[in-house]
Amino acid sequence: MSVKGVVQVKFELQPDKILAIAKKEFMDNVRSKWVLALTVVFTLLTIVMSYFGGALDPSSGVGFQGFQATVMLMSAVTSILLPIIAIMLGYGTIVGEKENGSLGVVLSCPVSRFDLVLGKFCGLGGVMFTTIFAGFGLAGIVITVMSSSADWLIYIAFMFGTFIFTMVFLGFSILMSALAKKRSTAMGGGVLLWFSGMILGIILMGVYMATGGSFADMYNEPLPNWYWAMEFLNFQDIYPIGSMLLFGIDQMVGIQLLIPDFVNVWTVFGWMFFVSALTLVLSMLLMDRKDI
Repeated sequence: MSVKGVVQVKFELQPDKILAIAKKEFMDNVRSKWVLALTVVFTLLTIVMSYFGGALDPSSGVGFQGFQATVMLMSAVTSILLPIIAIMLGYGTIVGEKENGSLGVVLSCPVSRFDLVLGKFCGLGGVMFTTIFAGFGLAGIVITVMSSSADWLIYIAFMFGTFIFTMVFLGFSILMSALAKKRSTAMGGGVLLWFSGMILGIILMGVYMATGGSFADMYNEPLPNWYWAMEFLNFQDIYPIGSMLLFGIDQMVGIQLLIPDFVNVWTVFGWMFFVSALTLVLSMLLMDRKDI
């Protein structure tokens, strides 16, 4: 058999095995009440933010806001909450099974390592998809009834964008799980990514100020293109911006946002989709070389 033929066999995926693994991952989280708990959390959080979020604006007061105002508030909260949930779901999915000995048992069956990683990725992704759409969707029905908001197509697009954002962190946590030798190391890598997103924005603003920028300049002219380009590395900052752009929002706290043309809905969410796919491919390649 030629080398090319060996490579083709090695990378052949078995849809039935992938589906079985994905179903197991999904049902494990259903039985552990993860799906129910996250759905309830997302539903209540969205409703609370929609009703009480108006208190942040003296001109609005307390009361249900439409989808546009709700998304502005929710995207800031979910940019912190969802990465932690995704990391908790994914960090032990491979290295955890290796530590308890079940990984070797699974791989002794006619299942390839690629099937295993892709199945786990799809199964856990299904958990996040279900909870995001069920939680935000139920809250959306309440908001529609109470505020007469009718931007359902854009709201659904926001839920898809939120799912893609979540898959970046889920993919990275699975990547760390395939790379690490201990669960603690995998979790530490995921937390480091989350924490870096919390401080990168501050670092970028500090560099901007150190290179001659000022707060006054931010209100009169766009931030430099290098600043916005670097923001694409900070998923927790670029996701709320992409969510706002979905609804055509170009102001924050009464301040006009001067955003360059290359920062738009397609580039923001397309970039996050690419990164999540890249982490999956890297996880599969690392798993192929992992010593079980």
